[in-house]
Amino acid sequence: MLSPEPILVELEFGTLEIHENCVISTIKEGILFDKEERKKMYRIFEKYFEGKPFIYISNRKNDYTVNPTSYLQDDHFSNHLVGMAVLCYSKSSFDNALFEKQFYKRAFNVFYTVEACKLWANEILVSEN
Repeated sequence: MLSPEPILVELEFGTLEIHENCVISTIKEGILFDKEERKKMYRIFEKYFEGKPFIYISNRKNDYTVNPTSYLQDDHFSNHLVGMAVLCYSKSSFDNALFEKQFYKRAFNVFYTVEACKLWANEILVSEN
């Protein structure tokens, strides 16, 4: 699932690590992550995951704001995104991610370790096949 040499994509609001079956995002400190940022990411997803299921892992090591209603937008930018794992580093980040989960239409789970994110991601990808 994780490529030994991921492709790094730098965006004005963060970095994406593109692996074989997943992408790991790290959003910059202080960003308001909303519909426009999501659209930009989805264009990257279409380039690297066209026709192939993948998992999105949100690395929440920085403090930023996610507009949870942005999950409600028409999601035609990526038909192959099958789930999202959120990697948290604090109780408040974990609680915020659980709140966001209410707005997300696909598989969504919250973790404190990257290993748990990867295990869950593999389970979701296997269940999609």
